[in-house]
Amino acid sequence: MATRRIPDLKLSALPELPETADARVAALSRMYRHTESYALQAIDWYLAKRRRPSQWSKLLRGSAVCSAVLGGIVPLVHSASPGLISPDWGFVLLALGAGCVLVDRVFGHSSSWTRFTRAGLALQHALARAQTDWLALTLSLETRQPAAEDHDALLSVVRALQADVRTITEDETTSWVGYLTDGLDELASTTSRGQTLTSAADRPPTAAGRLPGPPSPRSGRRDDPAPRRQGTDEGAGLREPGPL
Repeated sequence: MATRRIPDLKLSALPELPETADARVAALSRMYRHTESYALQAIDWYLAKRRRPSQWSKLLRGSAVCSAVLGGIVPLVHSASPGLISPDWGFVLLALGAGCVLVDRVFGHSSSWTRFTRAGLALQHALARAQTDWLALTLSLETRQPAAEDHDALLSVVRALQADVRTITEDETTSWVGYLTDGLDELASTTSRGQTLTSAADRPPTAAGRLPGPPSPRSGRRDDPAPRRQGTDEGAGLREPGPL
């Protein structure tokens, strides 16, 4: 079953505002509704975008944990029953778990899940704060004629909500670019290490890596001891008797 593609988040055009001075409150209300609609659209976009990364993150992280646990159990099973399973399967399972973690880090499934969730919650908090401030100001204007200060207060609520939405989306985009760059760097580093190990395994052994041959007959023979000189200590005390 094909999944529906989520459209990109785009800012719609500002609605037509009245030009008369008496309709300033109505114009500000339209501006607020326009900004509120964009904030709600951004919240729905982030909450919808987090579903697929959450599924991939759970699948990859769960596979990594299961592979690591089974990879640690395989040597124990082999020790208890050597003919049941080969211990090499433990290394295979550990490598599979490491591969799942690497795929998650490179494609950023877990990081995207957390980013989208954090951005959606931050937008909800910003919208709730703006709705409370706007409702409090509009209720206070029902019993009196709005003044210039009231118009400025209403406009400040709209500007604050616009700034919050812009800041949250920009921070999330900056984090996404950083995670993408880190994932590509980690993938390049892992590929480079794999190529280095492969080239080292295919390289013929050098002279330094060869086993030493058997020693030659002359090299293994010790030098003969030096000949004993005459007049050593053994015959130092034996002399011919001289004439009396």
